[in-house]
Amino acid sequence: MSSDRGSVTFWMLGLSLLLLLFGGLSIDFWRALALQRELAAVADSLAVAAASGIDEEHYRLTGEVLIDPNRAAALGIEYVAAQDVELLESAVVAAADGSSVSVQVVGELTLGLMGVFVDQSEPLTVVATSSAVPVLVP
Repeated sequence: MSSDRGSVTFWMLGLSLLLLLFGGLSIDFWRALALQRELAAVADSLAVAAASGIDEEHYRLTGEVLIDPNRAAALGIEYVAAQDVELLESAVVAAADGSSVSVQVVGELTLGLMGVFVDQSEPLTVVATSSAVPVLVP
């Protein structure tokens, strides 16, 4: 006669460990998704802020709206400094013809439980990009 005493306990222990594992993995996944959304919002706002750096002198002389790359970069630096988000880097690039501006922001996420299963020598980096075109509102 075999004894099955305690087998339900081991099954429940195993099931509990699996639930904890999947719970930890899902928390890391949602943290990464939340960081990506936050960086996308920062990138969109940064692009709008940088696109407001028009070359005023050129506009006054010709009536043509062009982005001043230096002013756009300065506005971008100001905007990023005013945000409450830690970025690894941010870049503002004005188009060569001055018609638009593109931005890229990079953030970093330290993994929790998922870090046990993946290589942690390089943390998870999240990148968001955006672009904007200056528009004059009469």
